[in-house]
Amino acid sequence: MYSSGFVPSWFYLMVIIVFIVFVAIGYWVTRAEKGLKTGGDGKIADKAIFYENRFRNSKKPAEIIDVKTNYAGSVQRIFSTRLQQIFAFFSPRHHIKLIGKNHDERLVITVKNIKSGEKFLQSSWEAEVIKDGVKDRFKISNYSKRRRHIDLSFPIKGELITVSSDLKDGVIRFHNENRECALITFQRKFPPRKVFIDSKEGGLPLTMLAVMFEIIKYYD
Repeated sequence: MYSSGFVPSWFYLMVIIVFIVFVAIGYWVTRAEKGLKTGGDGKIADKAIFYENRFRNSKKPAEIIDVKTNYAGSVQRIFSTRLQQIFAFFSPRHHIKLIGKNHDERLVITVKNIKSGEKFLQSSWEAEVIKDGVKDRFKISNYSKRRRHIDLSFPIKGELITVSSDLKDGVIRFHNENRECALITFQRKFPPRKVFIDSKEGGLPLTMLAVMFEIIKYYD
């Protein structure tokens, strides 16, 4: 007969070892991405690279670097308390609040999740956008039916933007009516991920697209 409720000590040791190995691999893979060098001509391009943070409970701003090596902005997860940040290490889908800023902070985007029921799949998001001192609030609605297959929408500048992604393919598509207005592709699918952002001639700000990537990754 098998005993119930007993976890052998070697199991905890294995969990710790796996965790240490995972962190070490993450550091090794991304060691060259630390301290990214920026330069460029100061004119922000409509295409950029975005590197997510290694851990979802990190408060470090994740940088957006355009294809000309200009610093284009950042996205940061924030917490009300240190305890909330510690709790997020074990349950990263609780108390999610993100702030995205462009390079000169004239555009600031704040989003936080609104859970519907007990399942994160039903979560929607409250968004506040401040651009040149003008404030706009809207809801990012979620219509997803299956985990990792994402369908969202949000209004911006009087237009409805739809967002779709099958995360296993590593592509996030943005449409305005029947026109593809932006695209995010994963250059590395395993965390910490590196993604390529194409705003299609500036239709949507790079900062907004990076914030949407950060939102979508919580559905995987």
